Amino acid sequence: MADFDKLGAVVVGISVDDVATLTSFQAKMQAPQQFVSDVGETVTKSYGADISGVAKRVTFVIGKDGKILYSYYDWSPLTNVNKVYAWLQAHPQN
Repeated sequence: MADFDKLGAVVVGISVDDVATLTSFQAKMQAPQQFVSDVGETVTKSYGADISGVAKRVTFVIGKDGKILYSYYDWSPLTNVNKVYAWLQAHPQN
């Protein structure tokens, strides 16, 4: 996550899972990013990232003004991270 920080980005994972599930997942995966529970799917639906009760693996770069600057969709979280990181290297936000 330090590399993202250097590019002016904050990484937050949003999931339709509940807080207990996310806490367990974060510990198990040793994930460094923060997670936010969206059980009601409010955020997920507002970004068009919902599929019948589950969330797509979509990664967004959202500007300080709240506008989506870039998005990438792939079922592989690692692919999403790499694509977004490459975009941020070409378009640093700091």
